[in-house]
Amino acid sequence: MSKKLCISIIFTLLITALFGAFILRSTNKSAGEKEDTLVVVSPHPTEFMIPLIQEFENETGIAVEIISCGTTEAISSIMNNENIDVLWGGSLLAVGPYRECFASYKTLNRAVFMEDYKNVDAEFTCFSNVPSVLMINKDIIGDIKITGYRDLLQKELMGQIAFADPRGSSSAFEHLVNMLYAMGEGEPEQGWDYVKEFAKNLNGVLLGNSSAVYKGVSNGEFKVGLTFEEAAVTMLKSDKHIEIVYMEEGVVSTPDGIYISKNSSRQDSAKRFVDFMTSKDAQRFMASDLGRRSVRKDVEDSALVIPMDEINSITVDKEMVVENKYKWLSQFDEYLKEAADE
Repeated sequence: MSKKLCISIIFTLLITALFGAFILRSTNKSAGEKEDTLVVVSPHPTEFMIPLIQEFENETGIAVEIISCGTTEAISSIMNNENIDVLWGGSLLAVGPYRECFASYKTLNRAVFMEDYKNVDAEFTCFSNVPSVLMINKDIIGDIKITGYRDLLQKELMGQIAFADPRGSSSAFEHLVNMLYAMGEGEPEQGWDYVKEFAKNLNGVLLGNSSAVYKGVSNGEFKVGLTFEEAAVTMLKSDKHIEIVYMEEGVVSTPDGIYISKNSSRQDSAKRFVDFMTSKDAQRFMASDLGRRSVRKDVEDSALVIPMDEINSITVDKEMVVENKYKWLSQFDEYLKEAADE
């Protein structure tokens, strides 16, 4: 291979890398560097966002700046930075207490949403259906059998469970809610005995964000992790030796959403973003190629996920969860401290 050809290849790779870095900027960058750029803050995985953002930009001509961070940090950014236009991601349960931060908007696409996702407050637009799951590394799990939450209390798993801080991660908060309802048999206050034992088996390990969970399991740092379905599907598609487990005690599936900041000066562009991401083409691509379940009636789920009617689905009282969010987070913290002191 000639020296000139080598230099040409290296230059091409550098340009590709810089292009990717341009699409996804870190939270250290100032938002709203261009007046006409739609600024979107999101906890979604990078590999999930890029293709959808590229299609939106190509179709609408609207440039997008993505600020990638956890759900709690994303909400804080919306509350404290008037230059941010849209929060893309975060479950309705996690974002619910901050409804006053968002503008009312009902996309016309709601007409084809499934009923559970159609009848929500105007400040919230459902984007996808996100079941909570367990993700197992098959290379290192050995003979340990895991079919649900109860199995996470096995002594062999102490310190080998990947779980994010539910204060910062909406997927971790979803699992906390799921535990309380599933292990309390529909009565969340009856589920705390289980959560207390679960906190002990974490052995002081609490990860900083959702991505650390699925990456940690797929890379062999942990035997099992509590994550969301699409992240596990992505690892499966990447040929990672993982297995997805839908908890036998019950699975909570909560929609995540798209939320327009009421302080946005680019309301029209933000509405177009909502319309595009809930359109049939975008939702169909999301389901077929990205492993996320659609909220639309006219879009089929990915072949990589099992049908919802084969999952032991359980429902939660959304108003109760929103009202008790901070109380439940404080209780979980107390159990973590007690476990550390033992």
